[in-house]
Amino acid sequence: MILAALSALIIIGIGTLLRTLGVLKREHGPILVQVTLYVLLPALVLDIMVGAKLDWGLILVPFVAFAVTAVMAPVAVAFARAMRLGRGATGAVILMISVANTGFFGLPLIAASGGEFSLTVAVMYDALGTGILIWTFNPIIAAWFGRGEVEDAMTLRQSLRGLLLPPMWALIIGITLNLSGVHSFPDWIQTPIGYLAGALLPVVMLYAGLMLEWSGVAQNWRTIAGVSVLKLALMPVVGFAIAYAFGFRGNDLQTLIVLGAMPSGMMALVMGAHYRLPVNLLAACVAVTTVLSLVTIPIVTAVIT
Repeated sequence: MILAALSALIIIGIGTLLRTLGVLKREHGPILVQVTLYVLLPALVLDIMVGAKLDWGLILVPFVAFAVTAVMAPVAVAFARAMRLGRGATGAVILMISVANTGFFGLPLIAASGGEFSLTVAVMYDALGTGILIWTFNPIIAAWFGRGEVEDAMTLRQSLRGLLLPPMWALIIGITLNLSGVHSFPDWIQTPIGYLAGALLPVVMLYAGLMLEWSGVAQNWRTIAGVSVLKLALMPVVGFAIAYAFGFRGNDLQTLIVLGAMPSGMMALVMGAHYRLPVNLLAACVAVTTVLSLVTIPIVTAVIT
């Protein structure tokens, strides 16, 4: 994990350098997102799930994600009240603390880290745990604290559309093939899938370097410091307690703990901006927790292994 985190940090730096030199611009970010969502992430999910060892215990994995958010959301509210934050900033803090960036950050980082983690657990946590939270919990919180109307949150059709993005289809296809007895592809299929899956980490980290915004750090440093501590230190502990109580052990438990140590998500920033939450605070929290997590995640990993 240390090598993977260091590599990720270097690639983020390269992305920032390319933006500074004008080789890439923030307007190119959506293209990288499309490539990730529609090609690279589905390739990784399909590759993992076809060869996965499936058991009924995996059904509990997304409920760990739900339970972690159920614990961290009230903690975020208490922190916001202690800081005497306004309504919009409170909503931003809840989004930044309650749901982790397990898809664009956690899954590729774990996939690049080696065999001490369960990739199957990571996929299930992200697709059926974080994925559902992103398209249900996040828009409701953003709408309530941003515009004050839960009814303004995304419609059911829009939410379902978000849940059925290509990574979810890859999960469904992978599980179906696995249960049908197909546990590997012919080389002419497996090789390009492997190449695409391997490209996920560098593309995502280049995107992070391209898009991370630091302008709001100085103005909101106290709030960001608190968010970072709760997100990167407390949340892994909460994840451990909940996963252990659910009966997870070994590599599965380690994976769930590390997923709980992931930074704040870009999608929360996008939703928060749409519902008029303070963008500077959101963007600064994403930037700081993303970079700091590349230091704290190896520490968490060293403690649990």
